[in-house]
Amino acid sequence: MSRHLFISGILLINFFPAPYAQLIEKVKEINTAPNGSAYPHNLTTANNKLFFIAGDNINYNKLWITEGDSATTHMLGPATGALNSIANLVSYKGKVYFSYNDEINGLELWVSDGTAAGTVIFKDLYPGITGSFPQSFTVANNKLFFMAGSVDGERRLYVSDGTVAGTVVIKNNYIDLFNGMTTFAILNNNIYFRSDNGTGAGYGLWKSDGTLAGTLLVKPDITPGTAGGNYAVLNNKLYFSAFDYLNGSELWVSDGTEPGTHMVKNLKADGVGILGSGSPENLTVYNSKIYFEASDDAHGDELFVTDGTAAGTQLVKDMLPGTNSSVPYQITVYNGYLYIICIITQELWKSDGTEAGTELVKVILPDSKFAAIWDGKMYIINSYDNSVWESDGTAAGTGPVKVQNTLNPVASYGGDYFFTEYNAELFFSGQCYLITGAYELCKLTLGAAAVKAFSFTGTGNWSNPANWSGGKLPPANLPSGYSITINGQCILDIAQHIQSGATLTVAAGKSLLILGSLNIL
Repeated sequence: MSRHLFISGILLINFFPAPYAQLIEKVKEINTAPNGSAYPHNLTTANNKLFFIAGDNINYNKLWITEGDSATTHMLGPATGALNSIANLVSYKGKVYFSYNDEINGLELWVSDGTAAGTVIFKDLYPGITGSFPQSFTVANNKLFFMAGSVDGERRLYVSDGTVAGTVVIKNNYIDLFNGMTTFAILNNNIYFRSDNGTGAGYGLWKSDGTLAGTLLVKPDITPGTAGGNYAVLNNKLYFSAFDYLNGSELWVSDGTEPGTHMVKNLKADGVGILGSGSPENLTVYNSKIYFEASDDAHGDELFVTDGTAAGTQLVKDMLPGTNSSVPYQITVYNGYLYIICIITQELWKSDGTEAGTELVKVILPDSKFAAIWDGKMYIINSYDNSVWESDGTAAGTGPVKVQNTLNPVASYGGDYFFTEYNAELFFSGQCYLITGAYELCKLTLGAAAVKAFSFTGTGNWSNPANWSGGKLPPANLPSGYSITINGQCILDIAQHIQSGATLTVAAGKSLLILGSLNIL
């Protein structure tokens, strides 16, 4: 049996304040199918707007754009093409470039200026339906570098200045990234990658400034990036892992010249080849040194440091003592310290760079990764249950994210770990009780920075953005310090929750008909 409540005249509800100023808001319900998820991902800012990939209940994955609210969130396209083939968004010269298969030209290079009409194929690099599969978009030296295939299936190095005529091949034989990376390494306006020795035999370290003359073999007979993870730049030098047949995969450095490219230290010298490798990964610059995961002859995969010299390359802390490995596979700098997530021990550690100053913070969930640093906190998500955690660097301050307007922890789509800050708010694909039933575009915002006064000015349903001033609906769980004023003839057709410290006012001569539910928390 349903119950209707009609309120006319002045209604004022005041409560005591709630403890958290941080809020979560659903930006827009993109997939409106029952229990349907939009799974927004690949969030990319360009021209003061936020682009992303998402799927509604009709179009599957397409390119979307937002300025941070429901009214400005809409699909750009492409209008036709293969399902879920869009990928690899990158911002360049105020536009977004990406790969897409329109089923006419194959998977090719596309561009968007933020309008549906301006979301078009940019250049058909491999004419015909086969497609060139462009990927690894990297901006350096004011140019857009990427890899794409040709008739023999090998990946060529392309560069673009943002014009069709200026989008050309600059290396016509096989190239590859450092292992484990999705973009090229960058040092002093050059990109670095691996390719052959110039003779078709073996691998070497290459660099390019975007010109044919400036695309050069730096060091032959090494395979850069074999351990995977990343690279780091310190004092105008590139640090990375590289493999040779004498030392295995170890820490190398390059200043961009062959004489200046050499192994820093053979950390694990008990054998030859890859089985005797230190395998450095996750290189992170901190306090004028580089910290990384590696192993030596006496320890498993642990936290190491280098100042660029062999003598200055050593173990920081054996976080799982002995030959066993803690595997510090996530390292970030926050609030003046180094923070480390160890995948084997499932622990968060804190370090000032010394053994004595490296200490356990807290046991966390399996397969956790740093997602962002925002609002003075670290944000962490994991693939165990995709929940979002926050940390201020202390054990007490590390746990499920605390937001003012929800009773349950926030979950994030685990396929896209990185959150994106845009207009002082943190955007991600999330779901949360009272906010969204499935994975939609959400944002974390601060109470003081958020719109806090909402005015219903139309006639009709509460859920219609057109009935609200500025097209902005109040959050489904109204936080402390926020207010709603009914300045029209309103029908509450959804569930609305009012937290302590919130205010709901029905102006004189206006009305609120409750067909859904009004819950006072």
